[in-house]
Order: sequence, then C-alpha cells, then structure tokens
Amino acid sequence: FEAQLSAIVGASRRARTPVSLLVLDVDRLKSLNDTHGHLAGADAVRVVGHILAGRLQDDAIACRFGGDEFVVALPGCRAAEADETADDLRRAVNASAPVLAGISFPATTLSISIGLACLSYDEGPASGAWPAGDAEAGEALFRAADQALYVAKGTGRNRVSVA
Repeated sequence: FEAQLSAIVGASRRARTPVSLLVLDVDRLKSLNDTHGHLAGADAVRVVGHILAGRLQDDAIACRFGGDEFVVALPGCRAAEADETADDLRRAVNASAPVLAGISFPATTLSISIGLACLSYDEGPASGAWPAGDAEAGEALFRAADQALYVAKGTGRNRVSVA
C-alpha cells in the first residue's frame, strides 16, 4: 500500500490533482471479541472489508492496514467528495445486519470511525507545506488522516472527522 500511495501522490503532484486518504477502524472490536469470541471479531473485519470493496470506485486503493484498521486512497478526489464517500461507507457498515461467528446480529451492531485528509497542491496540512518527496508527502497525508481518526473516535465513534 505504501508503494502504491507514493505512486498515487507522485501522479497527483505531476497532474496537480488532489488525493484523499481515509483511515478507518472498526469501533469497539475488542468488546465484540471479548463478548462473542475472536471469530466474531474476524468476521466483523471481513464484513467491513467486503463493504469497502463493494462501495468504492474502481480507482480507489484500499487495504487492511492493521488488526481492525483499513486505509483507502482516493486519487483525484477532493475533500468534500471524499467526505461523502467516507460517510457513505460509515452508513453502509452501520446499516448492515451481519452474521458473525454464525450469529445473526441486528443493524447498527457494527460501526466504523473514519479520519480523512486531502493532499492538494494549493494548500498544505495545518502544520505547514507538504513535503517535497512523494513517499514523505504520502506519510504526512497518512499521519493527518490518522490524527483525524483519533478525533472521530474521541468524539463518539461512528463518525467521519476531516483533518
């Protein structure tokens, strides 16, 4: 994913187009694991992955980045459009009625929190200008989206926070 993000940032820099990044994770996965077992938690992560795969545009690049964390790069996507995409994903996950470890759960059982950052060559992140290198700019974009994720989780979960 990091190599693909660096390539996307480079193409974005050359074309002077934006790129947005979503960092998301499954809310309260530990509680689900503790209550219903790790198979239920693993199924929850798979459900979220399938929803991402089914709802993202073809040019989006998504990957599972950690235990319950996903990262999505949206080439050519401005912050407002990325915010709409993120909210669509959030609503779809929350509306799903998943089967986890063979148990049917009602809608609203699962939720995700999402941090969003957009790299635009007109403006840098709040802390200053974007780094010159593609890999470094990709890392800065990730850090900004990751910080926004912590804001989303800290302000109630099941929400999108824009850096």
